[in-house]
Amino acid sequence: MFKYLHLSLTLLLGLVSAGVSAQSPQPSKDGYFRIVNANNRADGKQYVYVTGAYAAMPNATKAEATTLPGTVIHLKMVENGTNTGVYDVQTLRSQGVDVINGYLNPAIEKVEKALKDKLNEKLSSPLSSIAYGIFNTSVIGQWDLKMHLKSVRTSDGRDAYYAYATVPSMQPICDFWHTYGMFAGSALNNYPNLKAALDSGNPDDVWYEIERLALAKIESSSYASTELVNIIKHYIGTTRAENRINQGQTYYLISGNLKKVDPSGTAHNPANPMGTAHNEYDGTEAKFDFVNNNTNNQYWGPELPVTKDAAMWILEEVNNTNYFGVKPSANMRGRDGKYYTTLYVDFPFKIVGDVKAYTIEGVNAQNAQGYYFAKVKKLAQQGDVVPAQTAVVLECNSTNPVDNQLLPQGDETPQTSGNRLCGTFFGAAINGLEVKDGAGNAYNVTHDNVRAFNINTADARNPIGFYKLNSVVTSVPGNKAFLVLTSTEAQAKNFVLSFDDGETTGIETINVEKNATKDGVYYDLQGRRVEHPTRGIYILNGKKVVIK
Repeated sequence: MFKYLHLSLTLLLGLVSAGVSAQSPQPSKDGYFRIVNANNRADGKQYVYVTGAYAAMPNATKAEATTLPGTVIHLKMVENGTNTGVYDVQTLRSQGVDVINGYLNPAIEKVEKALKDKLNEKLSSPLSSIAYGIFNTSVIGQWDLKMHLKSVRTSDGRDAYYAYATVPSMQPICDFWHTYGMFAGSALNNYPNLKAALDSGNPDDVWYEIERLALAKIESSSYASTELVNIIKHYIGTTRAENRINQGQTYYLISGNLKKVDPSGTAHNPANPMGTAHNEYDGTEAKFDFVNNNTNNQYWGPELPVTKDAAMWILEEVNNTNYFGVKPSANMRGRDGKYYTTLYVDFPFKIVGDVKAYTIEGVNAQNAQGYYFAKVKKLAQQGDVVPAQTAVVLECNSTNPVDNQLLPQGDETPQTSGNRLCGTFFGAAINGLEVKDGAGNAYNVTHDNVRAFNINTADARNPIGFYKLNSVVTSVPGNKAFLVLTSTEAQAKNFVLSFDDGETTGIETINVEKNATKDGVYYDLQGRRVEHPTRGIYILNGKKVVIK
């Protein structure tokens, strides 16, 4: 469902329909949703939460999901033209990870190109073109590599979906090899076990060898240290008898786990299911797993009926009821009584609550009192839409997220701007991190050049701004905005926010020097003398004045 999870699907699974009790087909969907497991866990951790580029788990509660951008998922699915109640998933995106368009479809194209190139290399023309045409039609053409959902109802009558996949049948490969293998020459000399399986014409043997090759490929890749390898090992097992992923069979995504129970030490007997080897559902962990629906499988027994609602997923549209909002820290309260926080998300959002969004358009030089300033520009307010992937400072009247609702809408195409703020979707180590600002300028983040949003409690004025990190801090959080400076700008440790919109009262008061507080001279908010003030906010005789 997300990148690391779907990688295992791509390697080992395709997707087709299955016989279930379906509800009436619903219209096609395109919008922002949360995906909730239908099984009512005692701890409430049923919401799918994207926690990393290769990690997603159903491990958030409804209350937690309210403020977690990683639970907001852009889903587009259209009705399948052949199977009633079945939907083809065309977009599945969250936290910058686009499973379908960014990973699955390009991967399929690469596989097909590699096959064609290999056939051209090993078989002489025109035989290569004929062979590829047959392979493309009879083998690849028989595989359904799209993601699907199927309408179903939970045990208590709620609308839900099965998310399932079917491992492609290896029979077309065996048939192809039986007809054209003689022309392959030494193509499989480096894979003797696979060649022997193809020569035997046994599709189960072919699949088992393909599993081994896929697993070896993954273990030698950058995914070797991820949970992906452990998941695949869990399904493949160490022996043929333990293998749970079989060619030509359908598997369903569930929340939780299955545990094997073998009270008598004998194979599963449908007539005595509880007294012989069988599976029982274990929902104590919030995790993903897969099960099948093979009622006559002697080793594992009927799995889908055991999991019940844990194999069903509810699509909860993100709206005013199931809202997304921000929760500023109570410590980030400005002298204007407002609360401030930052946000960096993949999706565009309409501001529903009484919230203002600001960008940082640059930094100013030091003023007479030694303050450096980050120049603030108002981007949006209630009713406006903030473009996708725009790092912003948010001004809120409350710390309650229900008052600070942001409604996801539109697509994830970013807009170029002069915004200097940067962000990352997932928490990351500072050193080695590369980010881009609104103009597309790339920065290599270091401890010296990054400035985090904070408040200076040591200053009597408590100015809010962007501050140099403590030396013990080694990472930046995900979904937050920060400044990354040039080498010249990085000479300044801190940057106080400076509003220039003529409307904001300011989150702190920066006074000019004492000998200039009552001299009838206008100063701007950076303490610079202004000979001919025009419209804007100025300091006159120690007080703020607005010239309209």
